[in-house]
Amino acid sequence: MSQKTMFEIKCSECGKPATVPFKPTAGKPVYCKSCYTKRRRKQSGSNATKRFDMNNAWAIRGDDWQGQKEENHTFF
Repeated sequence: MSQKTMFEIKCSECGKPATVPFKPTAGKPVYCKSCYTKRRRKQSGSNATKRFDMNNAWAIRGDDWQGQKEENHTFF
């Protein structure tokens, strides 16, 4: 079994040194495990309202189909 190559980084948020199992891309932020976990928790909370809801799909798409009369629709 091969060992993963680890890369030394400086956390873009707290500035502490850390290691990551991928080569960082220049110009993109890289976070230590602690800061990465904090950021993921914040993001998952803000995305909760953006999840797909089948009952309100027309509102998410912005379609106006619910305001139209049924006789204008063709059903198979």
